[in-house]
Amino acid sequence: MFRAAYRSLSGALTLTNLFKQTNIKIALKSNNTISQIFRPKATNSTPIYNKSGIYKLTFKTCQHVYVGQTSRNLKQRYQEHVRYIKNNDPESAFAQHILNNQHEYGTIEEIMKLHKPTNHTSMLIPYELFFIQSHHQHGQLISERNPGELNPLIQLGLDAIDTRDYLINNNRHDT
Repeated sequence: MFRAAYRSLSGALTLTNLFKQTNIKIALKSNNTISQIFRPKATNSTPIYNKSGIYKLTFKTCQHVYVGQTSRNLKQRYQEHVRYIKNNDPESAFAQHILNNQHEYGTIEEIMKLHKPTNHTSMLIPYELFFIQSHHQHGQLISERNPGELNPLIQLGLDAIDTRDYLINNNRHDT
């Protein structure tokens, strides 16, 4: 068996066309699968609350979660949520849930977890939608963050992996 790696589909198709008149069959395989995209990456030395990406805040009182995304660091975003609560400003769904239900909120270390670190701002919304839909399916999402109709493309990704196991195993600070 011979393997050739191509970074683009056009390169692979060119190779396929070269062998069209022969008895040799060419099979294409993607190395960019949904499970590889969402698999936790190796950690680096950046402190967890200095990273950006998709995060979740777990309510101490009801154990439901709020999922959000930020291109800034988590500490800054957490401080904004707290400021909204202290100013009685339901600017975020997290603050709105606390204010409407008179819940307590905890320290950043107690309630905030980084789901998916990313510096790629173009990926923030797709990742956020993935985690919102996943938590919603498992009955963990606050009603203020209800996604409404489920996205069928995200559902394909969720079906491809065991999301409950994924969410439990990625509840650590070291991701």
